[in-house]
Amino acid sequence: MTDMTRREFGVTALGGLAAARPGQREAGTGAGADAARPYRYVHLDVFTDRRLAGNQLLVYTSPTGLDTESMQGLTRESNYSENTFVFPPEQAGTEFRVRIFTRTAETPFAGHPTIGKAFALAHTGALRPGTARTMFQLGVGPTPLDLEWKDGRLAFAWMTQQKPNFGKTIADRAALAAALGLEPQYVDPRAPAQEVYSGSTFFIVPLATRKAVDGAVLDRTKIDALFTAAGIQRRGIYVFSIEPGSDSATAYSRMLPAGGIEDPATGSAVGPAGLFMAKHGYVPAARAGSIVVLQGVFARRPSMLHVRVEMSGGEVSGVKVGGTSVVVGEGTMAV
Repeated sequence: MTDMTRREFGVTALGGLAAARPGQREAGTGAGADAARPYRYVHLDVFTDRRLAGNQLLVYTSPTGLDTESMQGLTRESNYSENTFVFPPEQAGTEFRVRIFTRTAETPFAGHPTIGKAFALAHTGALRPGTARTMFQLGVGPTPLDLEWKDGRLAFAWMTQQKPNFGKTIADRAALAAALGLEPQYVDPRAPAQEVYSGSTFFIVPLATRKAVDGAVLDRTKIDALFTAAGIQRRGIYVFSIEPGSDSATAYSRMLPAGGIEDPATGSAVGPAGLFMAKHGYVPAARAGSIVVLQGVFARRPSMLHVRVEMSGGEVSGVKVGGTSVVVGEGTMAV
């Protein structure tokens, strides 16, 4: 038997596969390559002002022609937490129809894709410099964004999240601590952990120290038992501490992973967390409109998320989440 190089072996193997699957187009060869259509994306890091930090995102700016299965496939291909696809508007009063996909399914709302796509549209010129406000049509409904510009470039974007709703609580600090791999004293006693909604529902857990935030390890069996006993559906768990650090953040946080990659910046969860902080006195009313949350340090992708909690009659009435983004690159994917 003659010796074969790796390249020769690969060509032979691909030829065999093509022969074994008649009617399928061959990847990387004439007809198949010509038949594939390229779709442009902008690659951003969101909730950061520097590259290789924050939360990664691909925004497809001209995805017309892609079906749901293809958008899901492209998102899996990227292996990022979400990809966003921006279409022409379908609903009166909106300017862009936006579809957001996670690795496993389409989702009606997500935070960093909403902020990031504003920066992608500004980068491509679809949002003109100086535009003060735009309206995205998301799965949860029309979502306004307030835009701040500097020297002709988008500098900051604020998304208005859905009307807040406070749900059920868990007051058993010892059981909750055990489910998070912590000692009971590290669960802050000032308010019980609670589910909060402002577009998506998360379970917000206050912790006493930043070290406890970094040390939390989710025990899925224990937390599911606690949720079942409290009549709570399985939720993402967002922990925070208001212990001061060397930075300027109001709070230090993590989105606890249930396995897999930890999310470094969760805009859909930081809104509920900010609402929780304002409602239960973790921040004074005078500072409810200027909360800054540092997330992603443990995941080695530090992110700064800004929260404005609106107050009415001493009660929380609304929330905006804001941040900046940086363009990392551009490219195309072929489908």
